[in-house]
Amino acid sequence: MTQLAPEDYSDDELLGMLNPIQLAELDRQIGEMFGAEGVDRAEALFAMANVYSLRAAERDEVSALAMLQLAAAMRRRAEAMIAARN
Repeated sequence: MTQLAPEDYSDDELLGMLNPIQLAELDRQIGEMFGAEGVDRAEALFAMANVYSLRAAERDEVSALAMLQLAAAMRRRAEAMIAARN
């Protein structure tokens, strides 16, 4: 049985690897990291998520997985921001 490469996981699968406490902490850190810089628009979060996803390919598997989980959490937060607008 072969294991998927980090980039082969969906956002849901990446976030599913985290327990609720880890996911909440990651979301809190995203808010702090980008809130201080004024990055509160969903489009900016999507752009940063894409950067993290691209950079993940340059890292070892463990680092890539963490970066992809961060990107997935950013996309999730951006989608929540868009949903809250409507």
